Amino acid sequence: MTVPMTSPTPSRFAELEAALENVKASRPAASRVVGITNDPSSDAASVAAAIDADPMMTAQVLRLANSAAYGMSERVGSTQAAVGLIGFSAVRSIAVLLASGLRNHRTPVPAQFWTHSAATAAACAILSSRLGVARGDAFSLGLLHDVGSAILHTVDPEAHAAMLGDEPDTTALCVLEMLEFGMSHADAAARVLDAWSFPESFVRAVARHHEMGWGTSPVEQVLLAGDAIAHLITDPDPDDPVHVERLEELGVPIDLLPNIMRATREYAAEVMSGLPT
Repeated sequence: MTVPMTSPTPSRFAELEAALENVKASRPAASRVVGITNDPSSDAASVAAAIDADPMMTAQVLRLANSAAYGMSERVGSTQAAVGLIGFSAVRSIAVLLASGLRNHRTPVPAQFWTHSAATAAACAILSSRLGVARGDAFSLGLLHDVGSAILHTVDPEAHAAMLGDEPDTTALCVLEMLEFGMSHADAAARVLDAWSFPESFVRAVARHHEMGWGTSPVEQVLLAGDAIAHLITDPDPDDPVHVERLEELGVPIDLLPNIMRATREYAAEVMSGLPT
């Protein structure tokens, strides 16, 4: 998929290109896991064997499987059982998050990155059946949609934090990022997912999640809706009706919004307990 770019600050663009290349090169085990989960003939045993080659990934998959997000009353002890429980999409997402170096605390992620990602993943999962997307796919899409923001942040945390302070997660922010880095956080996330062979529909949805309009596919629509609900929860602005208007256009009943938001908050808190923060 072609990702649009503008003329960036040359040094920033070079640093960002290096960061994007490192995402795939830094953890070959993660690349192996993504490849196996993309193969329709793979089973939980083969995915688990690939995960077990990376102790950090093994621990993370078990952690997510044992989180309250998956409603388990008994502890999951094997990687294969964990894969069967959380599904290939969630495993693929964890592989990408770990490969992206987001646990490197020397370069912290942007403020609210994890809470917004968890809330978006939870909201996407809750809305998935209404919008015709598999629950696991919707969850993964929400979890990964802003991974580009964390990668841009590693290139220049101060410059990116200043942009976030001026234009928090808006189309205007994307413009500022493109001028400075050569691509927006949405474009950078799309580059990552494309490099890791995620479905074209995923890549397109992530690339477009700040564009005007209401989405042209169920995958795009569930991300737009999940992102809107996450924003209403994590950075509510009663004077900004854009998120509620978006949900109305996407067919989410506004009278159900309080219940959806309450369920999203509860689910997001559970998701947070299983993330590599």
